[in-house]
Amino acid sequence: MRFALVLPALLATVVAVATPSASAEGLLNPNGVPTSGALWGAYTNEPGGLPSLQQKVGRKLAIVNRYVPWNFTQWSTFAAEVHAQQVPLISWSAAPKTTAAAIAAGHSDAQIKAAAAQLKALGGTVLLRPFYEFDQPSGHPRNIGSPADVIAAWKRVYTLFHAAGATNVRFVWCPMSFDFPTGIAQRFWPGAAYVDWVGADGYNFPGHTWRTFGTIFAAAYAFAVSQGKPFIVGETASPAGDPRTPAWIAGIAIWAAANHDLKAVSYFDAISPKGYDFRVMSNARTLAAFTAWGHTSYFAAPG
Repeated sequence: MRFALVLPALLATVVAVATPSASAEGLLNPNGVPTSGALWGAYTNEPGGLPSLQQKVGRKLAIVNRYVPWNFTQWSTFAAEVHAQQVPLISWSAAPKTTAAAIAAGHSDAQIKAAAAQLKALGGTVLLRPFYEFDQPSGHPRNIGSPADVIAAWKRVYTLFHAAGATNVRFVWCPMSFDFPTGIAQRFWPGAAYVDWVGADGYNFPGHTWRTFGTIFAAAYAFAVSQGKPFIVGETASPAGDPRTPAWIAGIAIWAAANHDLKAVSYFDAISPKGYDFRVMSNARTLAAFTAWGHTSYFAAPG
């Protein structure tokens, strides 16, 4: 079908099946989860950045993703810039600065405690995604060690944050989506007591088999439900210039409204490290679909 025909039909379906408005920070429950609907957000690296994207879509994002290295220190300043208006999702990369074994052995305790103290002081909900995509194979950018080492490192970070009283920081355990059907992702599971949100990263990569949003995330979502945890998509996107992408984006809202344990989605609004162009503002039709998604009732929470 042509875009002009398929997108309005999909958006009409979204409006028909969506639930009432999602929540902003003031409507999160004590675990940092929306009481209804889901948080709509992005990592934005385009000309004009977040202000430009928000101006284009006509609303604030409810959740904003930012990437920081393991040796990052300016937690309070960094998060407060976002927290004044949105819920921050902080993607804290351990690689290549350290390894899971070193974290588990206590070599990073001082900086972990410092991060906990500064994020605790913010008071509001912070979503923290430590060493995301830890299930990448050996030799890949995010790999930091074996499942046993990653589990031990995760538990140490979680325990140190809770010992510091930083219970406003909610821990997002986030492997890659395609490792759930094979069971690889589950090997890194530290146990429900050490996780607040289950997440997954998954893309419609150019040059690969075209997959719907639901196909990409169904197995990860099922695991989250089985563990009694809210589900967050930490990263997702489809090529901005592909004529099928606007309908793919419209399909996100449809799938989310039918799967109510999906509580947040963060879109990767940037050019990937491999050069894939996912920038929504680079294509008028993709931007229109992205905007319409952000105004559906299930994702309608203001930032």
